[in-house]
Amino acid sequence: MMKQFALKGLSAAILASVSLTATADIFEIEELPTAENYRNSFPKAINESGFVVGISRFPTNIDIDLSQVSPTILANAGITDIEEVDELTPEQYEFILNNVAINANNNVQQIQIGLNTAFLYDGLTQSVPLLGDTPVITADSFLYSINNANSAVGVTTGPFYPTEYTYTNSDDEEVTQTFYVRDYITRGVWHRDGTTTMVEPAETAVLGGESAIMDVNDSGLAAGYASTALSPFAQERIDACSSDDPDAIVTRPDEVCVYGVWLELYNQRASNIAPSFFSRSDYAARRSIYDIRGHLWQLDSNGEVISTTELGTLQERNEEDDRDFSSYAFAVNNNGIAAGQSWTYHPERGAIRMPAIFQNADAIPVTENEDFFWGAATDINDNNQAVGYLVESRAGNLRNTAFIYDVDATSDEQPLTLLPGFFSGSSTVPNAINENGIVVGTGEIEATLSSVRRRVGFWYDTTAETPEFINLNDAVSCDSPYFIVEANDVTESGEVLATALKTQEYVDSNGDTQTREVAVAIKMNPIDGEVNSCREEENRVERSGAAFGSGGLAGLALLGSLITFVRRNRRQNIKKS
Repeated sequence: MMKQFALKGLSAAILASVSLTATADIFEIEELPTAENYRNSFPKAINESGFVVGISRFPTNIDIDLSQVSPTILANAGITDIEEVDELTPEQYEFILNNVAINANNNVQQIQIGLNTAFLYDGLTQSVPLLGDTPVITADSFLYSINNANSAVGVTTGPFYPTEYTYTNSDDEEVTQTFYVRDYITRGVWHRDGTTTMVEPAETAVLGGESAIMDVNDSGLAAGYASTALSPFAQERIDACSSDDPDAIVTRPDEVCVYGVWLELYNQRASNIAPSFFSRSDYAARRSIYDIRGHLWQLDSNGEVISTTELGTLQERNEEDDRDFSSYAFAVNNNGIAAGQSWTYHPERGAIRMPAIFQNADAIPVTENEDFFWGAATDINDNNQAVGYLVESRAGNLRNTAFIYDVDATSDEQPLTLLPGFFSGSSTVPNAINENGIVVGTGEIEATLSSVRRRVGFWYDTTAETPEFINLNDAVSCDSPYFIVEANDVTESGEVLATALKTQEYVDSNGDTQTREVAVAIKMNPIDGEVNSCREEENRVERSGAAFGSGGLAGLALLGSLITFVRRNRRQNIKKS
């Protein structure tokens, strides 16, 4: 049973104890075990029973068949003859695994291995096999939300499998090659008590289509997105994969060519929002061959679809735009209002993704201010308050500005409130808001001009007399071995689900003991703490730092999967089916 705690008292205690010279021991930390045979753990959501779902990353015990790995990768790993390899060194294993990872690996003639597996914590941390009882190493799986009925939702990629293709070359010789293909791109999944169901997209003709479930509320209303039609641009590219010349030598199946088109679009950056001609955007555009629409699926108690509602976009696609034009639902509250993202247009930057609220299937903009040119709504509570982020250019860098949007604001009220962050220009992403107006997420704490700055998990009480961003590292014991980089969810009683870094020892190929930082899931339980005597700066040095860039360990938390920059972390109370 979860400890009840007065949130007003908790917020007051935090605020009272934060100063330049002291930190507050307001939470005690409970580390949730990382799933067996995985290195990192990224939690996503917690329900009122304390059940947690998330993503385990980087499997540590996969038996890699080196005959299915390209000679180039093997050579770069220092392997010239696989028959001479008895056991991979830790460095070789890590190098090969990272280079055959799904979506990072564009060589469809070598094995594709998933680095991510969904997990469920119910007192024990268990990997969740979303594709049957037998673990599948050639698929990625994610759980993003769990409701109070312990129904979890997420997404799985289609598992890759080898298929042989034979063609006749110019010397009139038959050549047989092996390619790795899959039956679908992604499927939204529902899981409870060992049972898993999937939602099928409306359009599956090419590569099997794609769908995802990002959230589910008390009544079993699930929010996500699904493919609805091929984009005009993709149709042209797909048609070009087939040759009309009967004498042409076709060296690969058409579906392999089409997969290459999809992967190229999926990995595209949003270059049109780069702050200057000489800089680049680290935001993933996550294009597709498909037009995708946000969806609401009413599910029954067995995870079967009763009804489907397709959601709109912020505006219609322009006639001159032939690329995919889509919307995405990331969260839904108990009132049936969804929050997410939609493509729209900026007068100077062209097609952009912006936050959207979905009511009665219509997409409503959070703002039309042209200073902002990217963003998403990440959560919405039962008071119809949505949170998210908006992207703007500051000092030559792209920064995220957090916001709260009041869906019920009257005509004479301003529905959009921008949050200050830790300082002006602090890039901030809210992940969840509970019914008490507590917002948690991740924000930058270093006021430098660098595009990569240290991030920490934050707590922000919108109902406080003077709301303030609280660095969660200041609310725990000064000798904590954890550095909290992100707060992912918050319960109604003030428990915070967070991602932290800690130091782990391992033995390298020379038998020497080394250290590395790993990501772990922690639950922060509120306690009647007292002010500690340690100074803030000492606390920072002891715990080291965590900068989120486009790469590195902390960057793993982004997991770019399916929803651009935003890390989809749902609050717990509005996810029950």
